[in-house]
Amino acid sequence: MTEIPLIMGAVGILLAIMVPKLPGMAGKVLVVVGALVWIVGFYYLIVVPGWQPGNSSRFHRPWNLIVFLGIAVTLSLAACVYLLLE
Repeated sequence: MTEIPLIMGAVGILLAIMVPKLPGMAGKVLVVVGALVWIVGFYYLIVVPGWQPGNSSRFHRPWNLIVFLGIAVTLSLAACVYLLLE
């Protein structure tokens, strides 16, 4: 599953390039979709143990879920603020 960080990086680059060029609502939809992709990516990176061959999760239960929820809430709030302020 080493493609997960690559997908997250590609989505980040796509957002950085496309959001300033798209009109209002299309850019907002792209930010929400990008945030969802990043939340799912962080789920696989943090919560799912052993996503890399031979490695175990850095965090142990329940800390892996707490860290993931903190990141997910932060990304969700950032996307909501972008939707409301632009």
